[in-house]
Amino acid sequence: MSYAFTFDASACSGCKACQEACKDKNCLPVGILWRRVIEVSGGDWQASGNAWENTIFAYNLSLACNHCTHPKCAGVCPVDAYTVRSDGIVLLDSTKCMGCGYCAWACPYNAPQYDALHGIMTKCDFCYDYLDDGLPPSCVAACPLRVLDYTPLEDMKALKGGQYLWQLPATEHPFPLPDYSRTEPHLAIKPHAGMKYPLEKMVSNRDEILPPGSIENSHRIAAIHELPLVGFTLLTQMAVGMAACGLLLSSLPASVLLAIGILLAMGGLTSFGHLGRKRNAWRAVIHLRKSWLSREILMAGLFAIAWAVTAGTKWLGEGSSNPWPTAILGLGLVYCMSRVYRLRAVPSWNTWRTPVAFYLSVVVLGALGMRLFTPYPGWEYLAGLALAAEVGLALTDNLASSSLAGRLRVALLGLGILGILIAVIFPDVFGVGMLMVVFSIALLEEVIGRWQFYAGRVPFPLLTH
Repeated sequence: MSYAFTFDASACSGCKACQEACKDKNCLPVGILWRRVIEVSGGDWQASGNAWENTIFAYNLSLACNHCTHPKCAGVCPVDAYTVRSDGIVLLDSTKCMGCGYCAWACPYNAPQYDALHGIMTKCDFCYDYLDDGLPPSCVAACPLRVLDYTPLEDMKALKGGQYLWQLPATEHPFPLPDYSRTEPHLAIKPHAGMKYPLEKMVSNRDEILPPGSIENSHRIAAIHELPLVGFTLLTQMAVGMAACGLLLSSLPASVLLAIGILLAMGGLTSFGHLGRKRNAWRAVIHLRKSWLSREILMAGLFAIAWAVTAGTKWLGEGSSNPWPTAILGLGLVYCMSRVYRLRAVPSWNTWRTPVAFYLSVVVLGALGMRLFTPYPGWEYLAGLALAAEVGLALTDNLASSSLAGRLRVALLGLGILGILIAVIFPDVFGVGMLMVVFSIALLEEVIGRWQFYAGRVPFPLLTH
């Protein structure tokens, strides 16, 4: 038997007893709410002759993990820490979790939440221990108006088309539920009249529900948390770019191989800064069947092995340092890296721009990196074309180009292209010093671009409308 939550929004008083009962039962620390009562309001006062009329409305939505039929959290978790019981309850095994936060990125309902104290993700477990003893979940038991309840899934199917909204297309979900979910949540809602009003709605209690310090600039806080990933992706993409540029040579010089190895080592070490429980990182390749993050980590390992074999044969003098295996595996790594971010829960990432931006970074950093070690003149042309493409990509992204950081990046891209033109037109002037200036400019604009990429993910999207 499977279960689903039911919620009567038309009668909820917003007392938050369910929220408090959940927090008390699970001993949740400050900032973590497995169940949240979201207050939604809207409407306005309008003059009508000598009188004033209003369209003001407000309603509440009690939301926790929906224990979906197709839980996205379980699908993307690289360490396979999620399990689905026979009764449909989705459980998270914290002993396996490495605290990468990928499940929180992917969940349309923002159910998994990060526990910074223990470095792991946490979520509602439907009080399965109570259910096993024949008792209701703590949130259900605490509701004084009986508007929050649970019921067998088989009984819920009979409600479809009745008073409760059940298994509607995501595009018809009431605000603030997302319109991009395909998970089939085990949640039925009896709508409040305000849910149907064609008026602008807003979440009015964000300061109560969002974690401490994330009210005003939640996107910046998210980007700061992802700084290790900024370093990992750019360092790795530069290593891949140098390996791929090596395809234009008969073999990779020893200095280039050494640089690729250093970049890989730095990128790998940097990525550990993103993990809350680093001792579980070894589990990250367990879920290759579904998780693109597991596949990315596997490809990173294969790329590193190919580099080690190529470098070993070069330095031992037992063969030519053929760049093809390393380059192909590296380009495959960048593809897996881009797929990690193609999440419906993050619309700004789920576009063609993500893989294009990643591969352009590969060309820019790889070509300029190769120019530092080899005098082959083609590197300037490659870098210049990629920088020009990045200008077009940046200017057609209204959200990114309208910010101060976006305008600064476009200016840096222009300076980088100018430096490349000088190198092409006046090659005698383009010495080591100017090369380092152009490389520094390109690296800085890539860092800004990647920072904007992570800042484009709005954490807690249900609560920031």
